[in-house]
Amino acid sequence: MLNCVFCKRSCQNDNSLRNHERLCKNNPNKQIANIDAAREKAYEKHDCRFCKIPFALAGLKKHEQHCKKNPTVIKEKGKNCPVCDVFFLSEQITCSYSCSNLHFPRNNSKKYTNYRTICFKYHKKECIICSENKIVAVHHANEDHTDNRPENLIPLCPTHHQYVHSRYKEDVMDKINNYVENYKLPVA
Repeated sequence: MLNCVFCKRSCQNDNSLRNHERLCKNNPNKQIANIDAAREKAYEKHDCRFCKIPFALAGLKKHEQHCKKNPTVIKEKGKNCPVCDVFFLSEQITCSYSCSNLHFPRNNSKKYTNYRTICFKYHKKECIICSENKIVAVHHANEDHTDNRPENLIPLCPTHHQYVHSRYKEDVMDKINNYVENYKLPVA
């Protein structure tokens, strides 16, 4: 005969002993037989030891590892914003988007300027072939998308822009080449 380590009850074989010990009322880690009682225990709330916010047991450990009041987290991730000097917890350099915009200002170099903005600053916003002015695309005459000089940017409607990149290219290239040749950059 085999005896339970918790209540000394005797069992006939290993399987019955294992099942009894698993559910024994004296076992501090007993498995709860009733599924409703198990669910209640799973959703039982426990307070975070740092911020005192209640969490289910399943999420409590993860929360405590990342809790903003955990001294370890504060020591590892806490810092002052270089713009507004507010203390915050993050791996980011600044505390917010607005501080980021002040800390990393965008300059007005060609690198950051949109080619459409450049085009419509120097050219009329209408297709040079059909005068469409509601929807206007911008074509790079030399096919180099890093060359955003005004003389390289040609305003075209989506249809004629598609012509340029298709087998109907010859239908529009004469007008485009003529426009490029006659274009004079306005004197500032």
